[in-house]
Amino acid sequence: MRLVSFLSSLILLFVFGGCAIKQPYSVSKPYHVVIKNRDLALSDTGFIKKDSSRLNLQLFSAGSPLLDLIVYKDRVCRDLLCMNKLAFNKKFFGYKHYESFVDDLFNFLPLYEKKNIKKTKNGFTQKLVSDYYDIFYKIKDGSLYFKDRKNRVLIKIKELK
Repeated sequence: MRLVSFLSSLILLFVFGGCAIKQPYSVSKPYHVVIKNRDLALSDTGFIKKDSSRLNLQLFSAGSPLLDLIVYKDRVCRDLLCMNKLAFNKKFFGYKHYESFVDDLFNFLPLYEKKNIKKTKNGFTQKLVSDYYDIFYKIKDGSLYFKDRKNRVLIKIKELK
């Protein structure tokens, strides 16, 4: 009977304790974030937190979480619902793009292997057009502007200093 009780306690510890262990992020910066797509329309203060294996975008309004987006190497989780990156891209951006698209975007990196990139004084711009998307993307002084007119997606991220 003691063995059953011990094993039950051990299982409960792994089930509930495993979720409670959180690794701290190595970088955390505050931003003003605007996200508009077919499912969302948010504009508020948030944080982008990073480490070597994940990126976390959190938006808050009056201290309450509005969005919790975690980008891992193999999947993206939005408010505890996880999916592979191509499925996330299709749902969030309206087109599947390529697997690391969301990583490149939220790390302020060029998209589509720097296609049509134009260097500017403090960043770069890209204009990307296909049958499936019409993207204007700009990085300048730690700020991001992404607009896909075809899929009606707008993302603006401006670092708060």
